[in-house]
Amino acid sequence: MMIDQLFGRTGRFLRDDDGLATLEWVAIAAAVIILGIGVIIILQPKINTAASTVGSHLLSQVNSNS
Repeated sequence: MMIDQLFGRTGRFLRDDDGLATLEWVAIAAAVIILGIGVIIILQPKINTAASTVGSHLLSQVNSNS
């Protein structure tokens, strides 16, 4: 009984235009999230290197002025 209700509701959701629009927005949101994670994975090593370099230069400047 519960399975029939679930399939019935799912079928109505997919046949309804609002349901399709919702699925499109979910797909777009998932694509944006995946692209964002990909960009972070690609840029993270470069950002860490840059931050480390800046930190080292700042530390050497502070130590040379002491």
